[in-house]
Amino acid sequence: MEFFALDRDNVKSPYAAQLSRGFAGLRFSRLLEKEFREHYTEQNLPRARLSMAIPLVLLWAVAGLEVTVGLSPLGSLVDRRWLAILVPLMTAVLIAMYLPSAARRYTWIAAVGVTVVGFATTFLCHTAALNGASYVLAAEALVVLYACLFLGLLFYVAVAVGTMLVAAHVGIGLAVGLPAEPMWYTTAILGAAAVAATISAYKQEHAVRTNFLETRVLHELAERDGMTGLYNRRIFDDYAKRIWRQSRREGERLEIVLVDIDYFKVYNDLYGHQAGDDTLRRVADTIARGAKRPFDFTARYGGEEFVLILYGPPEEYARALPEQIRRDVMDLAIAHEGSPVASVVTVSVGVALADERSGRSLAGAIQVADEALYQAKQEGRNRVVYKTTDDDEVQTGNFRVPRRRLA
Repeated sequence: MEFFALDRDNVKSPYAAQLSRGFAGLRFSRLLEKEFREHYTEQNLPRARLSMAIPLVLLWAVAGLEVTVGLSPLGSLVDRRWLAILVPLMTAVLIAMYLPSAARRYTWIAAVGVTVVGFATTFLCHTAALNGASYVLAAEALVVLYACLFLGLLFYVAVAVGTMLVAAHVGIGLAVGLPAEPMWYTTAILGAAAVAATISAYKQEHAVRTNFLETRVLHELAERDGMTGLYNRRIFDDYAKRIWRQSRREGERLEIVLVDIDYFKVYNDLYGHQAGDDTLRRVADTIARGAKRPFDFTARYGGEEFVLILYGPPEEYARALPEQIRRDVMDLAIAHEGSPVASVVTVSVGVALADERSGRSLAGAIQVADEALYQAKQEGRNRVVYKTTDDDEVQTGNFRVPRRRLA
């Protein structure tokens, strides 16, 4: 779950950037790839279960006819042995795919299960071929097509499964003594079927990945603040909770940066709301340029206040970036004759540094940043104040009532 950055001017969201770069190798950047695979698993698990259940029901029906009335569409000893092996095996795979603890690994469960089923099918079909049966290749080809196209396996997994099934056709054929000429002929045909199936799997996964990125881009557009193009407060609240939990799990530092435009009400009264809106957009763009890495996130926190979250920033970068933002806003040289601080628009910045050992909650960490911002305003504005979440001077939950708001 990585993920957010501004999609304005020269700063793109990771989804839009990935679409622009392309993904011919069916791989996204590391963090996007993780998010995609979680999404892919969630979307394909029901289909994979159904794809495994349908042939299993048919096999159970055949086995039921064989046991109850002695009638089997297959009829031979080899066919009964085929049922005796495949029915329990596929049942075990299907049960595993329904286990909550195994759901996230369904791709590998399905891949291993269909590979074992393929090996068993190949052995039994070769045995049948030695006894004069003619349906050998059709059964094996069906397993290959089923594995590559119906279980929702990722392309590279499908390639590995298809390759192993073709190799098993050769290896088992040699082991049971299948004549060389028909074996190599059927291998060529089975290999062609595997290539066709994996090409289809590639196109299918490429389409799914494209849809994933395009859908995320559309969602981002709906999650933006209409004035600045940054994410809105609702999205910030949701993202902050998720990224906080992830930082605690992975032992990464989190930096929360609150930025407030100095004397913005005075600016609006002096220059008008149209000029104020333009200033908000320009300051937002400046802050958003600080969100350069996949997990970094910028949002409009409210009014003239913005928030920037940095995930796992190095010590020097964590200290330098907030000051760089303050200087960059001044370098915009937006005239502000009503400010007693400077002749141009300035910002005050409060920073909370929360390392993995922090005992505070997310709300506590945000409050530390809020206290740092308040201190920056009290000390004269146009400055950056840093605090760590280990700072005992800030008592979590002790908010000012009513909440202070300096113009």
